[in-house]
Amino acid sequence: MGARAARRDARRSVRAGGGGLESIERYNDLVVGAYIWVPDDDQPGAAAAELASLPVHWLREWTLWVDVECGRRPDTALHRLYGTVTFFEPDTGRVGFSPTGGHPDFALPVHRIVALSGDRQRRGPGQVPAHEPVDER
Repeated sequence: MGARAARRDARRSVRAGGGGLESIERYNDLVVGAYIWVPDDDQPGAAAAELASLPVHWLREWTLWVDVECGRRPDTALHRLYGTVTFFEPDTGRVGFSPTGGHPDFALPVHRIVALSGDRQRRGPGQVPAHEPVDER
């Protein structure tokens, strides 16, 4: 997937020289938007192990964004969803997500996720929409 590869490359250039952070440091960076999690192309892999090592149960406390590939391939569009992560199942490749605005919870298949992170500026309920298109410029 081109969008995922582009995110992975952008993340590498920002974190060049960054070693393996402890899970609590990686968690802190994720929830404030200083780190972007990009899933593996083949599940499960190193990124799945990384997310599984985080205290995912604490992610319910933070509004995060997740960029999701929507629609039938090859005619897909990227949308950014805002909400909280409720669970992660590395073996099944599912991420539980509770969208903002009182929408029902659902499970996102990891193969549709392009990236996941927090937003340093907009972190609380009422500060973000439930979803918005992703500008790919």
